[in-house]
Amino acid sequence: MNHKKLIAKKLIAAAAAGTLILTLPMTGCNFLNQNESSESQNSNSGSASTSADKKDETVEKGIAMKSEHYQIPFNVFQYFYNYNYVSFTNTYGTSMLDPNKDLSEQYYSEEEKITWKDYFISSTKEYFSQIMLFAEAAQAAGLKLTDEDIKTLDDSYNQMVEVAKENNKTIDEYFKELYGDGITKEDIRNMQEMSTLGLKYRNQLNDGYKITDQEYEAEYNKNKTQYQVADYYTYTFNVSTSSDEESQNSASSDNAKKAIKEYADALANSTNAKEFNDYLTKYLKANPGLVHVETSGEESLTEEKFNSSVNDAVESCARLKAPYDDTTDTAKWIFDSSRKAGDTNILEIDTGYQVVLVEKPLYRDESSTRSVRHILIDASSVVSAGIAADAESVTDEQIKAQAVKIYNEWTSKDTTEDKFAELANKYSTDPGSNTNGGLYTNVTEGQMVPTFNDWLFDKGRKQGDSGIVKSDYGYHIMYYVGTGLKSWQISMDATLRQQKLNEDYESFKTKYNIEYDDELISKVQITQTDEESAAESSAANLANQ
Repeated sequence: MNHKKLIAKKLIAAAAAGTLILTLPMTGCNFLNQNESSESQNSNSGSASTSADKKDETVEKGIAMKSEHYQIPFNVFQYFYNYNYVSFTNTYGTSMLDPNKDLSEQYYSEEEKITWKDYFISSTKEYFSQIMLFAEAAQAAGLKLTDEDIKTLDDSYNQMVEVAKENNKTIDEYFKELYGDGITKEDIRNMQEMSTLGLKYRNQLNDGYKITDQEYEAEYNKNKTQYQVADYYTYTFNVSTSSDEESQNSASSDNAKKAIKEYADALANSTNAKEFNDYLTKYLKANPGLVHVETSGEESLTEEKFNSSVNDAVESCARLKAPYDDTTDTAKWIFDSSRKAGDTNILEIDTGYQVVLVEKPLYRDESSTRSVRHILIDASSVVSAGIAADAESVTDEQIKAQAVKIYNEWTSKDTTEDKFAELANKYSTDPGSNTNGGLYTNVTEGQMVPTFNDWLFDKGRKQGDSGIVKSDYGYHIMYYVGTGLKSWQISMDATLRQQKLNEDYESFKTKYNIEYDDELISKVQITQTDEESAAESSAANLANQ
């Protein structure tokens, strides 16, 4: 059977798709535990090694791949060959291959005579090739690991030492448990340094690419709908069923559906968003049981609270600037090229009727995104400052005071963006930005929480503006960087950068030579396929943080 078409671009192997997988070099991998008995190994896979005492030391000590500055020992190659196999079977199951039959006897593509063993060897070679080539390119560019990079690797090793101690093992015993025989801590460290340098250079290249307006336009014209949006409103009238109603006959259910069809027809008579919202507001107020009202404790339901909840419900029906979609019948209707403003549609579903009104058909969103730095101060910030013993005892006043203190620390000395970034790395508790100076680039309106969004998209906002805003997360010290890409350019920006990265990668293949010992590589085996062992080996992630 030819499985190539079935798993096409979703496969682990980057060779077929031609995409870069360097984003996960020796990081976040669930390393396979190879320290199992030969009986267990043999029962798990027809291609597993049959006896621990039959290991070929010449093979184990061999070099599977090498470039000018780097090499991949056979044991490391086999390790990731196993990892690719288990990752694949964990994701796709074993419907496409037989785990009890040698992989070299099963076809990934029978037409091309590519076996599953060929496939997993190819994917592993490509994986290491990418890491090695970017690391070689980094060497050629004079890029080196910083003291901070080295410290991060040292810390990961020290973490493993601590875990080993907690488990009453020596570090060598722990490494053997995680990686099996043959892979040393030097092998892992070499891989970490190579992959860290390669990824560092890859990111440097990616961030440095300058995409021209002409390139954006060319990509847009290739597939306009992919980068377009539409504004629409939708509401679903459902037939409500109680336990009593469930026992009634189908005729009653049909009558109930006919009744809500009248409401759906009335809403579908709307010709614009205002008419849609006005009717829906009236309908919900007449049917208060359909409105969810947030109350706390014994708080009474006031008319003001109810009306506010109705307004929230109506606002939630708006799908403004929704990206193109063709996965449902409703979406296909909304994003059809023939749609006009004010078009409505009623879609019958099992539970009732869905009404849709298009306010603005497919268009290119020309609004500018904005970039901002922020420092998030929350209860943990107060605890870290030694002001409170625990987060539960921290008051809102204390959090605000800490934010003001840090803000004043910046404004009283050096009010540059670089200094702000430095303080963000030091004080911010936002895990999404506290290692890059608190920076968020190309933020679209409505992407952030309301108070954050309102400050950022204030019409009078000027580059260099700063201030403090409160949200449910704490207090945000803000610094406005400026405008970014147009909204329509955001989703294609990553595509264009990936294209450039792929082009550079292809050029590296001609600049930096990698030698493969294919005779040695052909000796790889599936040495572990047990899910429990794969799960246990997740502790190996510590080696790659």
